[in-house]
Amino acid sequence: MRSGRFFITFLAALLLHAAPCTGQDAPRLAYWSLQVENDLWGSGADRHYTHGTKFSLAPAGEAPEWLKRLGRHVPFFRPGYDRGIEFSIGQNIYTPDDIENPNLIVDDRPYAGWLYASFKLLGILEETTDYRESNSFDLTLGVVGPSSLADDVQRRWHKLIDTRTPRGWDHQLHDEPGLNLSYTRIWEQFGRIGRSWIEYSVAPHLVAALGNIYTYAGGGLMLRAGCHLRNDIGPPSISPGFPGTAYFRSGEAFSAYLFAGVEGRAMLRNIFLDGNTFEDSHSVDRKTAVGDFQVGAAVRWHRVRLSFTNVFRSREFDGQRKPSEYGAINLTVLY
Repeated sequence: MRSGRFFITFLAALLLHAAPCTGQDAPRLAYWSLQVENDLWGSGADRHYTHGTKFSLAPAGEAPEWLKRLGRHVPFFRPGYDRGIEFSIGQNIYTPDDIENPNLIVDDRPYAGWLYASFKLLGILEETTDYRESNSFDLTLGVVGPSSLADDVQRRWHKLIDTRTPRGWDHQLHDEPGLNLSYTRIWEQFGRIGRSWIEYSVAPHLVAALGNIYTYAGGGLMLRAGCHLRNDIGPPSISPGFPGTAYFRSGEAFSAYLFAGVEGRAMLRNIFLDGNTFEDSHSVDRKTAVGDFQVGAAVRWHRVRLSFTNVFRSREFDGQRKPSEYGAINLTVLY
């Protein structure tokens, strides 16, 4: 438990240290983003991927020189890309269906928590007014197991809102450090419906991840319709999920859109189903093919963006009774 609290303190200090400034007395603007995902806003159940929280910080303005130099050596980042960085800390919580059963439920997914910090390198290239492409590389470090503090967080939260008490956390995955790398590429084509103000975009994407937490490859498609779509590439999500970022443009006073998307992944490794990498633990038989479908809306007013997403996820392991569903709320402020 102490190691988990130390890790949280370390992550918070790291994020605050990353808060941008151009000089001693000249603070720069930054995007401050809070992402909260919970099955209470989806199916209303309390199972599987039951909660996720992510706080992100992305410096605004021109990229620093060290980032420009780094971008020249990163694959797929061509000259002309606008580059940015994003720092995040977060926690995910996973449980079986019956959280009031204190015994090991061998045919349901393990209890597990994931406490992490991530660094994203983002590049966006707009070659024409109706087309752009973006690339992002993510490096994520964290810890699975009791040191993630997931059991403590869930117990305290359930006590606060006076709901079912989780009793099976004694069977959670063991402590294990996590390291993951991921890459995402998006191609986005813009258009307009007749002479109206309504714009639309079609954005296929590819994604790949490698690590002891997740290893997978996949792809998907995002459709958006609204006004001033070029101001962002979509709201953030918690991995594995649809591509998005804290960044947006605040040039126009207002922008809004509806969106829908599908993504399929070939899962080769999921520690939250496969169990610990280096020692025996509870596990279930993971399905290789997993699909997500999402719908949602995003609204931005000047320097504030709010979005809500509902995600439907196919069955992830053999014997899973129902597909998963959860909601996601994101608030991002440029300050």
